[in-house]
Order: sequence, then structure tokens, then C-alpha cells
Amino acid sequence: MKRFLIWTLVTLVAALTGGFAIADRAHAADLTLVGASELNDVTGGVCFINCGDDEDEEEEEEAPPRVVGTDWRPISQSSGPAEQLSYAIYTEISNVYGSSPLEYSVTVNDQCRFRWVSGGIGIAKGFNIAVGRTYDCDVISTLKGKISPGYRVKVYKGDMRQYTTVTVAEYLLLSDGSERESGERDVGRRERRWNRFTPVHAYGY
Repeated sequence: MKRFLIWTLVTLVAALTGGFAIADRAHAADLTLVGASELNDVTGGVCFINCGDDEDEEEEEEAPPRVVGTDWRPISQSSGPAEQLSYAIYTEISNVYGSSPLEYSVTVNDQCRFRWVSGGIGIAKGFNIAVGRTYDCDVISTLKGKISPGYRVKVYKGDMRQYTTVTVAEYLLLSDGSERESGERDVGRRERRWNRFTPVHAYGY
């Protein structure tokens, strides 16, 4: 009887041990490798273990370009008509008593000058001038021609004036070589004065 009980116990233990082994082999057979795309869907692309240090470091943002200077530039201008304020005879050359054509040559100076009658810092910096100051722009030239016999030439000098309105804009110069408008504007008015010389031919005295 004792031998029968021992045999029964050994048989039961062997059966239980074999069953667990079979179950483990069956469970292992059910495991399969997961693809990369499926793993990314499950984890949301987040690495939990064995992750490289470079992936955790955030890229440093580049500092925006800084302003290194400014420049005022004209963006529009309009000029009024030239006005003749007065005129006078500058010189006269006669060939009334001549029998052949007479060549003449007269050197003149237009005495050009201008001044900004209005404007602010944008006009002053943009054109490198002082508002209210008069600047010279005179040009010397020569009038040449021929006078037919019996004629004379009167050279008239007209005192001329013209106004021009100019708008300038401020540009910001950036450290990366680019530029952009700051939104600042300035408007100025420039007065130009000069002499205009006109030869007029007349017959007789």
C-alpha cells in the first residue's frame, strides 16, 4: 500500500511539471516581433530606455538679427512748375552795320543755389544738409551763335524759382546684411533758384 501511494505521488508530480513546461512552450510560441511602425504607433514615438543623449537635447534657437544702423532714403518727390520772377537784358551784341554774319560767344553763370525750407531729421540725414541753409549748384556755360547782317542779339537773364517736395523713409540695417523699413517718414520742401539766359535776335536798331 505504501509503495502504491509513493508511485501515485511521483506520477502526479511528473504530470504537473510536464503541463507547466508545455504551457510555457505554447505561450512562447504565441510571441511575435513587433514592426517599427507598429511600435511607433504604440509608444507615440517616445523613447523610454536605451535612448541616445542627442535625442534629448533641444536645438538652440538662433538669435534674431540686430539693428546695426539706419539709412534715410527718398521714396517719392514732386516738382512744381518753374517760375520766372523777373527778367533783364544781360548783354547785347549788334551786327546791324555788318555785311557778313558775325559769330558771338557769351560766357554765363546760372548762379544756381538751393535750400530746404522745411524738413526734419530724415531730410537732414538723407541729404546730408542743414534745413534753412543755402547751397551752391552753379554751372558756367557758354552761349554761341551767329548774327546775320542787319541784326542784333539781346541776351536776357531770367530769375527762376522752383519748389520740390520730397518724402524720405527710414530703413533699418540688420547684422545679417538685410534691411527693412522702420515705418518712419519725413517730408521736406526744397527751393531752387537760378538764372536762365535766352538770346533773342532782332532786326535793326
